[in-house]
Amino acid sequence: MAARVGVCYGMLGSNLPRPSEVVEMLKSHKIGKVRIFQAHHETLRALANTGIEVIVGVGNDELQKIAGNQAAANGWVNDNVRAFYPATNIKYISVGNEVLHYGNERFVSFLLPAMRNIQTAVRAANLQNNLKVSTTHASSVLGNSFPPSGGEFRNDLKNTLRPLLSFLAENGAPFLANVYPYFSYVGNKSQISLDYALFRSSAPVVQDGGRQYRSLFDAMVDSLIAACEREGHGGIAMVITESGWPSAGDDGAATVENARVYNNNLVRHVLSNEGTPRRPGKRIETYIFAMFNENRKDGPEIERHFGLFYPNKNPVYPVNFTP
Repeated sequence: MAARVGVCYGMLGSNLPRPSEVVEMLKSHKIGKVRIFQAHHETLRALANTGIEVIVGVGNDELQKIAGNQAAANGWVNDNVRAFYPATNIKYISVGNEVLHYGNERFVSFLLPAMRNIQTAVRAANLQNNLKVSTTHASSVLGNSFPPSGGEFRNDLKNTLRPLLSFLAENGAPFLANVYPYFSYVGNKSQISLDYALFRSSAPVVQDGGRQYRSLFDAMVDSLIAACEREGHGGIAMVITESGWPSAGDDGAATVENARVYNNNLVRHVLSNEGTPRRPGKRIETYIFAMFNENRKDGPEIERHFGLFYPNKNPVYPVNFTP
Protein backbone atom coordinates (compact mmCIF):
# COMPACT_ATOMS: atom_id res chain seq x y z
CA MET A 1 0.00 0.00 0.00
CA ALA A 2 2.97 2.32 0.51
CA ALA A 3 3.14 3.07 -3.22
CA ARG A 4 -0.45 4.21 -3.51
CA VAL A 5 -2.23 7.53 -3.44
CA GLY A 6 -5.03 8.16 -0.95
CA VAL A 7 -8.37 9.94 -1.05
CA CYS A 8 -10.33 11.94 1.50
CA TYR A 9 -13.72 10.35 2.14
CA GLY A 10 -15.94 13.20 3.30
CA MET A 11 -19.51 12.45 4.28
CA LEU A 12 -21.23 15.85 3.92
CA GLY A 13 -23.65 14.63 1.26
CA SER A 14 -27.31 13.70 1.46
CA ASN A 15 -27.13 10.91 -1.10
CA LEU A 16 -23.78 9.15 -0.68
CA PRO A 17 -23.29 5.38 -0.99
CA ARG A 18 -23.06 3.20 2.10
CA PRO A 19 -19.55 2.86 3.57
CA SER A 20 -19.37 -0.80 2.51
CA GLU A 21 -19.97 0.29 -1.11
CA VAL A 22 -17.37 3.05 -0.80
CA VAL A 23 -14.76 0.58 0.45
CA GLU A 24 -15.50 -1.65 -2.56
CA MET A 25 -14.91 1.39 -4.78
CA LEU A 26 -11.57 2.06 -3.06
CA LYS A 27 -10.51 -1.53 -3.67
CA SER A 28 -11.65 -1.66 -7.28
CA HIS A 29 -9.83 1.57 -8.14
CA LYS A 30 -6.64 0.45 -6.34
CA ILE A 31 -6.84 3.32 -3.84
CA GLY A 32 -4.63 2.21 -0.97
CA LYS A 33 -5.16 5.00 1.57
CA VAL A 34 -8.16 6.89 2.89
CA ARG A 35 -8.69 9.81 5.23
CA ILE A 36 -11.90 10.09 7.24
CA PHE A 37 -12.62 13.26 9.17
CA GLN A 38 -14.43 11.63 12.09
CA ALA A 39 -14.16 8.18 13.66
CA HIS A 40 -17.18 6.83 11.77
CA HIS A 41 -17.63 3.32 13.11
CA GLU A 42 -19.50 1.86 10.15
CA THR A 43 -16.68 3.00 7.88
CA LEU A 44 -13.95 1.73 10.21
CA ARG A 45 -15.68 -1.65 10.26
CA ALA A 46 -16.01 -1.70 6.47
CA LEU A 47 -12.27 -1.03 6.11
CA ALA A 48 -11.33 -4.04 8.24
CA ASN A 49 -9.07 -6.63 6.61
CA THR A 50 -8.62 -4.58 3.42
CA GLY A 51 -5.07 -3.40 4.14
CA ILE A 52 -6.13 0.14 3.24
CA GLU A 53 -4.24 2.67 5.37
CA VAL A 54 -6.48 5.03 7.33
CA ILE A 55 -6.15 8.54 8.74
CA VAL A 56 -8.88 9.03 11.33
CA GLY A 57 -9.79 12.47 12.60
CA VAL A 58 -10.62 13.91 15.99
CA GLY A 59 -13.16 16.69 15.39
CA ASN A 60 -12.33 20.26 16.37
CA ASP A 61 -15.41 20.29 18.59
CA GLU A 62 -13.95 17.36 20.58
CA LEU A 63 -10.64 19.07 21.37
CA GLN A 64 -11.65 20.95 24.51
CA LYS A 65 -12.96 17.85 26.26
CA ILE A 66 -9.94 15.72 25.28
CA ALA A 67 -7.47 18.48 26.16
CA GLY A 68 -8.84 18.81 29.67
CA ASN A 69 -9.38 15.19 30.57
CA GLN A 70 -7.00 12.26 30.10
CA ALA A 71 -9.87 9.85 30.69
CA ALA A 72 -11.71 11.40 27.73
CA ALA A 73 -8.63 10.89 25.53
CA ASN A 74 -8.31 7.29 26.74
CA GLY A 75 -11.97 6.73 25.96
CA TRP A 76 -11.61 8.21 22.49
CA VAL A 77 -8.68 5.93 21.66
CA ASN A 78 -10.39 2.87 23.17
CA ASP A 79 -13.66 3.49 21.31
CA ASN A 80 -12.30 4.63 17.97
CA VAL A 81 -8.90 2.97 17.57
CA ARG A 82 -8.44 -0.05 19.83
CA ALA A 83 -11.92 -1.33 18.96
CA PHE A 84 -10.92 -1.59 15.28
CA TYR A 85 -7.14 -1.94 15.14
CA PRO A 86 -5.29 -3.93 13.75
CA ALA A 87 -8.01 -5.35 11.48
CA THR A 88 -8.54 -1.77 10.30
CA ASN A 89 -5.13 -0.40 9.34
CA ILE A 90 -5.20 2.95 11.17
CA LYS A 91 -1.93 4.77 10.42
CA TYR A 92 -2.44 8.31 11.73
CA ILE A 93 -4.76 10.11 14.13
CA SER A 94 -5.26 13.72 13.05
CA VAL A 95 -6.20 15.63 16.21
CA GLY A 96 -8.21 18.51 14.77
CA ASN A 97 -8.36 19.89 11.24
CA GLU A 98 -6.85 23.26 10.24
CA VAL A 99 -7.04 24.49 13.84
CA LEU A 100 -4.47 27.21 13.11
CA HIS A 101 -6.39 28.49 10.07
CA TYR A 102 -8.16 31.84 10.23
CA GLY A 103 -11.50 31.58 12.00
CA ASN A 104 -10.58 28.61 14.19
CA GLU A 105 -8.90 30.63 16.94
CA ARG A 106 -11.26 29.33 19.64
CA PHE A 107 -9.73 25.85 19.31
CA VAL A 108 -6.03 26.79 19.33
CA SER A 109 -5.39 26.60 23.08
CA PHE A 110 -6.80 23.05 23.17
CA LEU A 111 -4.77 21.66 20.27
CA LEU A 112 -1.43 20.62 21.77
CA PRO A 113 -2.89 19.46 25.11
CA ALA A 114 -5.36 17.28 23.16
CA MET A 115 -2.55 15.87 21.01
CA ARG A 116 -0.51 15.08 24.12
CA ASN A 117 -3.45 13.36 25.82
CA ILE A 118 -4.23 11.29 22.72
CA GLN A 119 -0.52 10.35 22.50
CA THR A 120 -0.59 9.27 26.17
CA ALA A 121 -3.66 7.13 25.44
CA VAL A 122 -1.98 5.60 22.38
CA ARG A 123 1.08 4.79 24.49
CA ALA A 124 -1.10 3.25 27.20
CA ALA A 125 -2.57 1.00 24.51
CA ASN A 126 1.00 0.13 23.41
CA LEU A 127 0.26 1.34 19.88
CA GLN A 128 2.82 4.16 19.70
CA ASN A 129 5.02 2.18 17.29
CA ASN A 130 2.09 1.34 15.01
CA LEU A 131 0.31 4.64 14.50
CA LYS A 132 1.23 8.29 14.85
CA VAL A 133 -0.58 11.27 16.36
CA SER A 134 -0.49 14.60 14.49
CA THR A 135 -2.78 17.44 13.37
CA THR A 136 -3.67 18.79 9.94
CA HIS A 137 -2.64 22.28 8.86
CA ALA A 138 -3.82 24.62 6.14
CA SER A 139 -1.13 26.27 3.99
CA SER A 140 -2.14 29.52 5.71
CA VAL A 141 0.22 28.60 8.57
CA LEU A 142 2.91 30.11 6.34
CA GLY A 143 3.74 33.78 6.52
CA ASN A 144 6.08 33.51 3.56
CA SER A 145 6.08 30.87 0.83
CA PHE A 146 8.13 32.40 -2.01
CA PRO A 147 10.70 31.47 -2.98
CA PRO A 148 10.20 27.95 -1.57
CA SER A 149 13.53 28.15 0.31
CA GLY A 150 12.15 31.23 2.09
CA GLY A 151 9.24 29.30 3.58
CA GLU A 152 8.51 30.57 7.07
CA PHE A 153 5.63 30.17 9.50
CA ARG A 154 3.50 33.17 10.41
CA ASN A 155 4.97 35.17 13.26
CA ASP A 156 1.71 35.00 15.24
CA LEU A 157 1.80 31.17 15.10
CA LYS A 158 5.43 30.47 15.90
CA ASN A 159 4.93 30.22 19.67
CA THR A 160 2.16 27.67 19.04
CA LEU A 161 4.00 25.74 16.34
CA ARG A 162 7.38 25.39 18.04
CA PRO A 163 6.24 23.03 20.83
CA LEU A 164 3.95 21.29 18.34
CA LEU A 165 6.91 20.59 16.02
CA SER A 166 8.89 19.31 18.99
CA PHE A 167 6.01 16.97 19.82
CA LEU A 168 6.04 15.59 16.26
CA ALA A 169 9.81 15.12 16.30
CA GLU A 170 9.81 13.42 19.71
CA ASN A 171 7.14 10.94 18.61
CA GLY A 172 8.30 10.32 15.05
CA ALA A 173 5.07 11.76 13.67
CA PRO A 174 4.66 13.59 10.35
CA PHE A 175 3.57 17.15 9.62
CA LEU A 176 0.14 16.89 7.97
CA ALA A 177 -0.68 19.64 5.47
CA ASN A 178 -3.45 20.57 3.04
CA VAL A 179 -1.93 21.92 -0.18
CA TYR A 180 -4.11 23.42 -2.93
CA PRO A 181 -2.41 24.93 -6.00
CA TYR A 182 -5.94 25.75 -7.24
CA PHE A 183 -6.47 28.40 -4.55
CA SER A 184 -3.00 29.86 -5.04
CA TYR A 185 -3.61 30.07 -8.80
CA VAL A 186 -7.07 31.66 -8.68
CA GLY A 187 -5.85 34.14 -6.08
CA ASN A 188 -2.86 35.22 -8.15
CA LYS A 189 -3.46 34.59 -11.86
CA SER A 190 -1.28 37.54 -12.83
CA GLN A 191 1.79 35.83 -11.33
CA ILE A 192 1.01 32.11 -11.66
CA SER A 193 0.36 30.26 -14.94
CA LEU A 194 -2.30 27.58 -15.23
CA ASP A 195 0.28 25.15 -16.65
CA TYR A 196 2.46 25.62 -13.55
CA ALA A 197 -0.55 24.89 -11.31
CA LEU A 198 -1.56 21.80 -13.35
CA PHE A 199 1.90 20.14 -13.54
CA ARG A 200 2.04 20.93 -17.27
CA SER A 201 5.10 23.20 -17.43
CA SER A 202 7.68 21.76 -19.82
CA ALA A 203 10.50 23.94 -18.48
CA PRO A 204 11.38 25.19 -15.00
CA VAL A 205 9.21 28.12 -13.91
CA VAL A 206 10.90 29.03 -10.63
CA GLN A 207 14.64 29.00 -10.06
CA ASP A 208 15.39 28.97 -6.33
CA GLY A 209 19.13 28.84 -5.84
CA GLY A 210 20.16 25.48 -7.26
CA ARG A 211 16.61 24.12 -7.26
CA GLN A 212 14.23 24.30 -10.22
CA TYR A 213 10.44 24.08 -9.95
CA ARG A 214 8.10 22.96 -12.71
CA SER A 215 5.03 22.58 -10.50
CA LEU A 216 3.34 24.82 -7.96
CA PHE A 217 2.56 21.75 -5.85
CA ASP A 218 6.26 21.04 -5.31
CA ALA A 219 6.95 24.69 -4.53
CA MET A 220 4.17 24.77 -1.92
CA VAL A 221 5.30 21.51 -0.29
CA ASP A 222 8.92 22.64 -0.19
CA SER A 223 7.99 25.96 1.38
CA LEU A 224 6.39 24.01 4.25
CA ILE A 225 9.47 21.80 4.55
CA ALA A 226 11.71 24.90 4.56
CA ALA A 227 9.56 26.43 7.32
CA CYS A 228 10.02 23.31 9.44
CA GLU A 229 13.77 23.39 8.76
CA ARG A 230 13.90 27.05 9.78
CA GLU A 231 12.54 26.00 13.19
CA GLY A 232 15.17 23.26 13.52
CA HIS A 233 12.94 20.35 12.48
CA GLY A 234 14.09 19.37 9.01
CA GLY A 235 13.75 15.69 9.81
CA ILE A 236 9.95 15.68 10.14
CA ALA A 237 8.18 13.83 7.34
CA MET A 238 5.60 15.71 5.28
CA VAL A 239 2.23 14.13 4.45
CA ILE A 240 -0.20 15.97 2.17
CA THR A 241 -3.59 15.20 3.68
CA GLU A 242 -5.58 17.12 1.05
CA SER A 243 -4.95 18.29 -2.48
CA GLY A 244 -7.38 18.54 -5.36
CA TRP A 245 -9.08 20.68 -7.97
CA PRO A 246 -12.79 21.51 -8.33
CA SER A 247 -14.60 20.53 -11.51
CA ALA A 248 -17.24 23.29 -11.35
CA GLY A 249 -18.35 26.27 -9.30
CA ASP A 250 -16.28 29.24 -10.45
CA ASP A 251 -16.21 31.26 -13.65
CA GLY A 252 -13.00 29.93 -15.12
CA ALA A 253 -10.48 27.53 -13.58
CA ALA A 254 -12.88 25.00 -12.04
CA THR A 255 -13.58 22.77 -15.04
CA VAL A 256 -13.85 19.02 -15.47
CA GLU A 257 -10.83 19.09 -17.79
CA ASN A 258 -8.62 21.05 -15.38
CA ALA A 259 -9.63 18.78 -12.49
CA ARG A 260 -8.90 15.70 -14.60
CA VAL A 261 -5.49 17.00 -15.63
CA TYR A 262 -4.53 18.12 -12.13
CA ASN A 263 -5.47 14.95 -10.29
CA ASN A 264 -4.05 12.56 -12.88
CA ASN A 265 -0.79 14.51 -12.98
CA LEU A 266 -0.74 14.63 -9.16
CA VAL A 267 -1.07 10.83 -8.95
CA ARG A 268 1.62 10.35 -11.59
CA HIS A 269 3.96 12.76 -9.81
CA VAL A 270 3.46 11.28 -6.34
CA LEU A 271 4.02 7.72 -7.58
CA SER A 272 7.06 8.63 -9.71
CA ASN A 273 9.54 8.68 -6.80
CA GLU A 274 10.73 12.08 -8.01
CA GLY A 275 9.94 13.68 -4.68
CA THR A 276 10.35 17.45 -4.60
CA PRO A 277 13.45 19.55 -5.36
CA ARG A 278 14.07 19.94 -1.61
CA ARG A 279 13.61 16.20 -0.96
CA PRO A 280 14.44 14.50 -4.28
CA GLY A 281 13.70 10.81 -4.58
CA LYS A 282 11.52 10.85 -1.45
CA ARG A 283 7.88 10.15 -2.22
CA ILE A 284 5.42 12.54 -0.60
CA GLU A 285 2.44 10.63 0.79
CA THR A 286 -0.65 12.39 -0.63
CA TYR A 287 -4.44 12.22 -0.31
CA ILE A 288 -6.74 13.65 -2.99
CA PHE A 289 -9.70 15.71 -1.86
CA ALA A 290 -12.25 14.27 -2.30
CA MET A 291 -13.95 10.97 -3.01
CA PHE A 292 -17.40 12.47 -3.75
CA ASN A 293 -19.10 15.72 -4.62
CA GLU A 294 -20.72 16.63 -1.29
CA ASN A 295 -23.88 18.71 -1.58
CA ARG A 296 -24.02 19.64 2.12
CA LYS A 297 -20.62 21.33 2.26
CA ASP A 298 -20.62 24.96 3.36
CA GLY A 299 -18.89 27.79 1.55
CA PRO A 300 -18.71 28.84 -2.09
CA GLU A 301 -20.06 26.62 -4.86
CA ILE A 302 -16.68 25.11 -5.70
CA GLU A 303 -16.64 23.40 -2.28
CA ARG A 304 -19.38 21.05 -3.51
CA HIS A 305 -17.46 20.03 -6.68
CA PHE A 306 -14.13 18.57 -5.54
CA GLY A 307 -15.29 14.96 -5.91
CA LEU A 308 -13.69 12.34 -8.11
CA PHE A 309 -17.06 10.57 -8.16
CA TYR A 310 -20.72 11.52 -8.18
CA PRO A 311 -22.83 10.10 -5.34
CA ASN A 312 -24.17 7.51 -7.82
CA LYS A 313 -20.57 6.15 -7.97
CA ASN A 314 -19.98 7.25 -11.56
CA PRO A 315 -16.68 9.08 -12.10
CA VAL A 316 -16.81 12.85 -12.64
CA TYR A 317 -13.78 12.19 -14.89
CA PRO A 318 -11.39 9.25 -15.19
CA VAL A 319 -8.46 9.04 -12.77
CA ASN A 320 -5.74 6.40 -12.95
CA PHE A 321 -4.53 5.57 -9.43
CA THR A 322 -1.73 3.25 -10.54
CA PRO A 323 1.69 4.14 -11.99
